[in-house]
Amino acid sequence: MKDKIIVFPASKWQSDLIKFLKKNNYYVYSLDDDNNADGHSFSNKRLEINSKDLKKIESFIKDNKCKIISCCSDLGQKFVDNLNNKKNNFFNKFQQRNIQKKNFLNIPLYFYGKNYNKKSFIDCQKKVISKPISGSGSNGLNYHNNFIKYKNKDLLYEQFIEGLEYNVDGFVFKNDIFIYAIMEKIKHSRFVSYIMKQNSLEAQIIKDIKLTLKKFILSSGYPNGPFHAEVIVQKDTNKIFIVESHPREAGFDLFFLTCKKITGLDLYQISVKAKLKKKLKLQDVTSKNLYNNYCCRMIPIKKNGIIQKIFFKKFTDNKKIKTYVNIFKKENDIIKNKNNDASRIGSIQSFSNDKKINLEKYTLEILKKYLIIKYC
Repeated sequence: MKDKIIVFPASKWQSDLIKFLKKNNYYVYSLDDDNNADGHSFSNKRLEINSKDLKKIESFIKDNKCKIISCCSDLGQKFVDNLNNKKNNFFNKFQQRNIQKKNFLNIPLYFYGKNYNKKSFIDCQKKVISKPISGSGSNGLNYHNNFIKYKNKDLLYEQFIEGLEYNVDGFVFKNDIFIYAIMEKIKHSRFVSYIMKQNSLEAQIIKDIKLTLKKFILSSGYPNGPFHAEVIVQKDTNKIFIVESHPREAGFDLFFLTCKKITGLDLYQISVKAKLKKKLKLQDVTSKNLYNNYCCRMIPIKKNGIIQKIFFKKFTDNKKIKTYVNIFKKENDIIKNKNNDASRIGSIQSFSNDKKINLEKYTLEILKKYLIIKYC
């Protein structure tokens, strides 16, 4: 009899996980309240239970002897942890700051909503970021150079740190972390990035990033498995500040495509094994470092409306480059730029071992020449 697994949610970003599980002889239920969720088309069966009915889901898991997992989703990981009675503060930004403080890591001045006042604002040199305590996807982030305090008390106010920001993706295994990529982020706005590319950091800064994240991740009690973090290298001082970190994979292809191509690892295989508590070996999680030059270009929504057509025309890569394109939206989708991570319609990712090639420029040329989008 096949082992049974529930995947939640069942959006585009979980569809390949569902396909992988089916290919590896699992019986897969998709759980998502959205009737049109992509994953329902690929699972063995849609689980017809509302995601808010936790007792009913728990009974189903017990009666059918199945497990529930997620990937690439804060919402999904919180949901799975809740069902598995794992009490943690992995997604609580205020608690993340407290853990960093206890480990003597660099932290900005920070204040829980009810304790924030005008003096706090001045102490932060009149440059403040406000963010939801447990938000995600760049939703609800605001920058303030004037004193503002919202009625919502469940907010974190913290000093704005000036510097370059980086995505850091990797894997936790046996009280160590394995970094697969440190991607420099080029921002389209103060909070949303559309370019993630190979960093040009000095070796000592990379070492400092790993040490900082290792202290935080192990002190937080992350389980074996993928992690995604964002850090700032402070301007002038090169001090490392953690923006936030989570025990799950980066979405938008940044883990299961970008990191897969860089590392040469079967990331679905090792991620599923970790989630199901199956045996892993050191060689399974150690990067092969196949590429030293890469660029992921996210494609922003530049016009609101209904998509009539969207596709890439065929193109031939430079012989020294391997490029992958992906469209996140489809015909008849209503799109609107909300200045958050979801305001992306696709991606272009290029990989090479020739560091002289400017892949940021190369992916821009592909975008301009080969993406076709028409609106109704």
